[in-house]
Amino acid sequence: MSDDTPSVIRAEPPSPDDAAQEQAVRSTLPAISAFLAAGMVGAAIVGFLANQVVAATAASVAAGALAALSVVAFTRRQDLPNPDIVAVGVILTVAAVGVAGLVSSDVVEWSLPVLVALAAAGSALLTLRWLVASVYTVWVAWLAGLAAADLDRWPVAWLIAALTITAMGAVSSVSRRNLTSELSDISSTAEQAAVRDPLTGLVNRRGLSLLGQQIVEAARRTGDAVHCVYIDIDQLRHVNESLSRESGDEVVVAVSDALRSVTRGTDIVARWGGDEFCIIGPGPGMSPVELERRIRERILLSPPVAIDIWDPKVCAGGAMLAPWDSGSLDTLLGKADQEMYLRRALRRGGPRNRRASSEPATEDQQPNS
Repeated sequence: MSDDTPSVIRAEPPSPDDAAQEQAVRSTLPAISAFLAAGMVGAAIVGFLANQVVAATAASVAAGALAALSVVAFTRRQDLPNPDIVAVGVILTVAAVGVAGLVSSDVVEWSLPVLVALAAAGSALLTLRWLVASVYTVWVAWLAGLAAADLDRWPVAWLIAALTITAMGAVSSVSRRNLTSELSDISSTAEQAAVRDPLTGLVNRRGLSLLGQQIVEAARRTGDAVHCVYIDIDQLRHVNESLSRESGDEVVVAVSDALRSVTRGTDIVARWGGDEFCIIGPGPGMSPVELERRIRERILLSPPVAIDIWDPKVCAGGAMLAPWDSGSLDTLLGKADQEMYLRRALRRGGPRNRRASSEPATEDQQPNS
């Protein structure tokens, strides 16, 4: 551990997850593509029966392409690249069939695929910029097709229907995307709660187990050592009894902040128990004595309670898993735990029973693990 990189995992609110929105597009794309492919099959049949070869051919080609895309989107619904672009391509394909049919046959009813494309745009959960781009392109192409077609009169009813569908689709798209974002935030919050200590924001035992195992595995691959340090707060029970549980919480938070400031960004700092913390990181790590000194100096800059109530002291014990050591994460944790209790017992005048010497935390100071 060094002083020049004093960062660690922090309990900051998760940023908006674009991946969740992309996944929402992926989830709707197979069904939308299949539905539109079926519609294009129907349009092709109608076109051939009406002897409108150009429109029917365009619809047939679109049907085949959309059917194939539906299969691909379903099989790769977890990792389909650029789903927004693919969805826009699907929408414009259907709209193009409608415009081609309109211009080639001069039949306004070929505007129906255009309306279907506008409806699909509102159902595809596109981001706002892609939604606007797709709807704008469809409208421009359709209006150009209407102007190029030889129609007796301007199709006002079709325009009103298209405007209505566009407005409803936009409202539906925005609402559904907002809901998706809210659900993603809720899911992220739940995941964070499962591995975070609510008082300090550090990872809890569960988070340490997950991340610590990754550190051990990465160290084995690179031939590096892994260190572990246990830290115990001295006299936390005295603070609780002399002042209040809230004051005890302030001491716990002060120690966690000090640990953040003296550890590296590659180290995992966790709250292990009511008054215990644990650090795991690559390399040999800092000595327990040096860590105790730095934590004390840091806390003395802004003590959470009066010094005569709690003299900022912690007890640390460390262990290291060498590159050639076949031990596991549990082995490393156990060695560091024993070292910390041994050093604490020696500091207090000799070996004592672990359970008897432990200072139990109050109910409010027990972290979720």
